[in-house]
Amino acid sequence: MVRKNNTSIKKVGGFLLGFGGLLAASAPALAVDLNYGDGPEFEIRYSGYARATMAMGLQDHDETSADDKYRLTQAKATVNVDWDIKTGPLNWKVVTRFEEEAQTDYLDDLEERMDIGLQGNYSNGGRKGDFMNQYNTLDEPMDILREIYFDYNVTDRLFVRIGRQQLVWGESDFFQAMDVVHGYDYRGRLFYENNEEWRKPLMLFNFNLDLAEYGGSLNWFIRPGWDRDEDMGSNYNIEGGRWIPHPYRGVDFTQFTNAYNTGHKSADWDDMTYGIRWNGTWGSVGYSLAYLKTFNAAPVMNPKELRGSFGIDVGAGAPTTYGGEEPMGGMVSGVGPGTSILGDWIYPEIDVFGFTMNYFSMALDSTLSAEIAYIPNKPFNYGYLDSDLPGWQGIREKDVLNVMLRIDKEFKWMETLGTHRPSLSSIQVFDTIILGHDDDDEIVEFASFGAKKKEHTVYVTLFTLLNFNRDTINPSFVIGMDASNGGGFAIPAVEFVWGDDWRLKVEADLWWNDGDVKKTCDAACVGAGDGHALLGKRENSASFMDWFAEDNQVVVKLTRQF
Repeated sequence: MVRKNNTSIKKVGGFLLGFGGLLAASAPALAVDLNYGDGPEFEIRYSGYARATMAMGLQDHDETSADDKYRLTQAKATVNVDWDIKTGPLNWKVVTRFEEEAQTDYLDDLEERMDIGLQGNYSNGGRKGDFMNQYNTLDEPMDILREIYFDYNVTDRLFVRIGRQQLVWGESDFFQAMDVVHGYDYRGRLFYENNEEWRKPLMLFNFNLDLAEYGGSLNWFIRPGWDRDEDMGSNYNIEGGRWIPHPYRGVDFTQFTNAYNTGHKSADWDDMTYGIRWNGTWGSVGYSLAYLKTFNAAPVMNPKELRGSFGIDVGAGAPTTYGGEEPMGGMVSGVGPGTSILGDWIYPEIDVFGFTMNYFSMALDSTLSAEIAYIPNKPFNYGYLDSDLPGWQGIREKDVLNVMLRIDKEFKWMETLGTHRPSLSSIQVFDTIILGHDDDDEIVEFASFGAKKKEHTVYVTLFTLLNFNRDTINPSFVIGMDASNGGGFAIPAVEFVWGDDWRLKVEADLWWNDGDVKKTCDAACVGAGDGHALLGKRENSASFMDWFAEDNQVVVKLTRQF
């Protein structure tokens, strides 16, 4: 039976009523143009949107005692305002975003499960935790001020953009090969949003030199290392929230790890990073060549000795540390003197060498794109595959080749389907190749999940968008599958448009998997006090798509543009 909570219902209801007023009151874009005689020109314009997002689960989750089917998992309000400001020769861009979530019964249940008597990022030393801050921006000014930069034309050829910004390199959509200048925040909705909405902006000096006589341009950037620690890498909800993979919902891994060690000698966030890219054309082919010094987008675990800690069983094998540097260690509140943190999550520095190309084929009436990224010495967790914490033996480095191939084509279905205009469809194949792969390396996709990473991990995605009734009814469909390990996802959606301002989008986020989990958990596993193992079922075969079994949901977005 679904648990009822009148306080939570009132809270969500008040949230919706208040935000409904905000949607209705959203003003049209403002433009102010001031020019005082011969003085500097000043112009300011703004535009943006206000949005309410509601998500409802379609399946029950093992981590909570309630029946989660048809419970709200998200109730979020977003106001995004883009400011364009001209001050003489400088053109400024400021992007502000305000986000606030109401705490649903589902999130409340996860908070109750997250404490095992320790102090973590959102745990409270044996008392009910509070991790809503990870979904909200109102307490952090730099979370509200997403981007602030200015553009300046140094010469007719040289352009510079300075400030907190997003820099996009590459051709990929769902899985990134070259688009790794920034990390991504996966905590809110995993990977269903547009890249621009969950990419984490950074402080960059971004230059572009036009060399038209050589058929291209040279783009390079320097990141001086002035960003906050929380701007580093990608966030994967290791604090136990809504999108940590099953069966870890409500398990705050920061209670017994250092959340993120941003000062590790091989992963020091203060280190300068940089990149350079040549964009050119060769006949009718567009291409680019690039090099980046950046940080591994996904965190890896640099562990300490685990045997005997909190009753965790990891079997044989001594842990190894990355770069010869031990985890930070230190005191863990609520455990007692001498107990140290079990390891650090770190983002090691990596080198990326990349190539992209795109070409319009008259024969196929399609655009063909490719992207190749070579990453020497990419870090992976490994070992302890049949234990409570697979992958926590340490870090191995392997050379990796990421290859993306895509074809985009418009289909003229106006007569057959009654669409308003040609419909865009896209097929993309993404292959992660581990060079020198060896099963004995026992590499895993992500620490705590025990499936060995294969030599080839191939994802295939298909996207199509239809437009009806003069673009006022716009169905879309995305499907993706793991061709190497099984499983996949499908996202059918439809957007309704009223005038220039209002948008309503309804989508279903659906997962399927092959149930590829080896259930070997027994009484030796650490219990959570609710009949479900805190560290999950021991398994050594669950891959990416298996992690999100039982996560089918329906999402509704109401947007007022202004």
